[in-house]
Amino acid sequence: MPPARNPLTPDDRRFLAAIVHQVWRACQTCVTVAVERGPSQARYTLDDLGDWAVSQRRLLGTRRTRAVTAAGLRVGRDLLEDVDVICRRLAHLLATLDRPSVSREAAEGEALALVEGVVGWTSLMASQLGISRNLRPQMLWFES
Repeated sequence: MPPARNPLTPDDRRFLAAIVHQVWRACQTCVTVAVERGPSQARYTLDDLGDWAVSQRRLLGTRRTRAVTAAGLRVGRDLLEDVDVICRRLAHLLATLDRPSVSREAAEGEALALVEGVVGWTSLMASQLGISRNLRPQMLWFES
């Protein structure tokens, strides 16, 4: 049996890679804020990313483009919906780290682990969608 052909066009893959890049940039901002100001402040970067995902998903529902196929738009909307759900849940988890019983170091470590999970998820999605070649490796940096 021949391998399944990826139904996404090169334009679709570039479009989806742009979504993943936006998530990675937001995660880098989240890490920076978590380290510099604390996990509770990093929550707002995730709120912003979730809001971005919602607004982009709405635009994809009303806008048609010649470059991106219907399949690419559908995958993009699904990916953005997942980003929104993940951001809302992580923001809630980050808010729970802002308690006196949780040390700053423990809260920071937990926040960084959550953000690394998002980056891992986007990398997995990129691999499954066959868009890994369209991405440059992205690492999160922070001092331990």
